[in-house]
Amino acid sequence: MPNPAGNNQWGEKNYPPDDDLREALLKCVKLKYSRKEKLAFLESELNLKIGETKLRDIEDRLEIPTIRKPRLPKQIIREAASDMIKKDLTRSNGPNAFKSMLQDEYVMIPRDDVRELMHTIAPEGFEERRPGAPRKEIPRVGLVSLGPFHEISADGHEKLNSQALQMGDISLPIYAYRDKWSGYILKIIVIPDARKAAPLAHVYLDLVREYSGIPIQLTTDKGSERVWQHAIQDTLRRFAAPNISRNVYPTAVALKSVHNTVIESLWRWVHRKTGKNLKDVIAQGQIQHIFQPHQGFHSYLFYWIFVPLIEDALDKFKTYWNHHRVRIQHDKHNPSGHVPADAFQFPKKHNPNAINCFIRVPEDVQAKIRQIIEDDPEVGPRDQYFLWYPEQFRLIAESVYSGLGKPKIDMDSAWAVFKAMSPHIASRM
Repeated sequence: MPNPAGNNQWGEKNYPPDDDLREALLKCVKLKYSRKEKLAFLESELNLKIGETKLRDIEDRLEIPTIRKPRLPKQIIREAASDMIKKDLTRSNGPNAFKSMLQDEYVMIPRDDVRELMHTIAPEGFEERRPGAPRKEIPRVGLVSLGPFHEISADGHEKLNSQALQMGDISLPIYAYRDKWSGYILKIIVIPDARKAAPLAHVYLDLVREYSGIPIQLTTDKGSERVWQHAIQDTLRRFAAPNISRNVYPTAVALKSVHNTVIESLWRWVHRKTGKNLKDVIAQGQIQHIFQPHQGFHSYLFYWIFVPLIEDALDKFKTYWNHHRVRIQHDKHNPSGHVPADAFQFPKKHNPNAINCFIRVPEDVQAKIRQIIEDDPEVGPRDQYFLWYPEQFRLIAESVYSGLGKPKIDMDSAWAVFKAMSPHIASRM
């Protein structure tokens, strides 16, 4: 029977704007929803009740990627999958994991295609992941160093990042530098981004400024965050210590994370002594339904309250670590049974043959290098990398905090203060 109005059993539809539809459907892609789950999601989130045929039409029109229609050339998809497989150096991920991680980036590929690529690129991984396969042990070797500042190791810690916290976009990356010979922590900080090279260029220059010099060697993981740090270290050592052979003593070295043991071994203690407590306190905001990720200013308020607390906790851990006594290990080449701060400051007390390898860098040279990287378009000014919230929010938060009588903020009261400030800030946003 003719139906000139186009109405059917689904009734008249009021479709949301394309931008809202696209955002919702891309969210479904990341959530790995089936077609029925997508339909239920659209109905609950956008009040849109449609059938599978209409869903396909909308996905085609908005170019939403699916396994059948990935919206990318096959070669691009295979290259993305191949690149991810090659970067899995430990061969710890299987086809399902790669398929899921690629889908998180809206790269849709069938599991069988991933498996085929894995058999071509890294066939040994299947045997290594087989249930009951012998575990590949990393050989342990003694750490050897000439003395303080011979080698400083650096790395980031992700136990408080967004994936670990599961609180929307809240992320608290930590980065640290540790002396190999003494075990002394030179610097440990929380920063908005510990994965990119640009902010860590400034962090390394901050370290150089704090100690007025550099080590013979800087050791990092192989991540992209190392690039500017290595360049700065190499430049400063060439200038300040041209007589030290780079063939004998490298200026900078990048290792696999599992081999960067000087700093990697520290993270277990950070987590045990400080990080786990911090994570438990932070989680209370979600458990008690105080923190709402969909409230945009909640992230800003969280950072305003918690970043100073975390900085304080890390400073206290640094003080504890540098002044605690390390257990005795009789077969250890470097000091043992010592206090890291004591060994760092008085190396010959612990080994008469120890050499303080510190290389002094003049302040004017530091300033020149800082200016060079700030003028570089890939890096830019330092301050932009240490902003947790906009300046306008800071002014509002400080005004509200003063209006409440500036209550004490510590780990016990943080969420109570958050809860008290939240409605006042909401009224001003």
